[in-house]
Amino acid sequence: MALRGEDGLKISSRDIRRLLQQGDVAAAAELLGRPYQLTGEVVTGRQLGRTIGFPTANLAVHPRKIVPAHGVYAVVATVAEQRYPAVLNIGLRPTVSGEGESIEVHLLDFTGDLYGADLTVEFVSRLRAERKFADLPALQAQIARDVLAARERLSG
Repeated sequence: MALRGEDGLKISSRDIRRLLQQGDVAAAAELLGRPYQLTGEVVTGRQLGRTIGFPTANLAVHPRKIVPAHGVYAVVATVAEQRYPAVLNIGLRPTVSGEGESIEVHLLDFTGDLYGADLTVEFVSRLRAERKFADLPALQAQIARDVLAARERLSG
């Protein structure tokens, strides 16, 4: 049975996959009828985020899951049945010479240890593309702006 939207038009999984690969998580959510989600285990990373004031949970997801385009996203993270607004980065961490693609989630208003926990993120909107900054202070300043933008997008 074909999936159809409210307008009666057929919804293709190919269309959803294309939107996610372009980073258009809001349009993908419209077609899905819900936010796109990724679930994975929180694994140990380099712990650089903690040293610059923005600790992150590094998410290991199943390799067959579709991961949206590199960039920074406003998401809602769920862990142990608790929901938190969050900022998520998908990419190569060019400012800190990252090795390989990573998915890092900074949960707002959360303190604690998440290592080994299952964490689910619901993608709400893309905030910006991933980019390289001149230095760590410039990266910190941008992350602070990302946090404010995510709070704004997730409060409405």
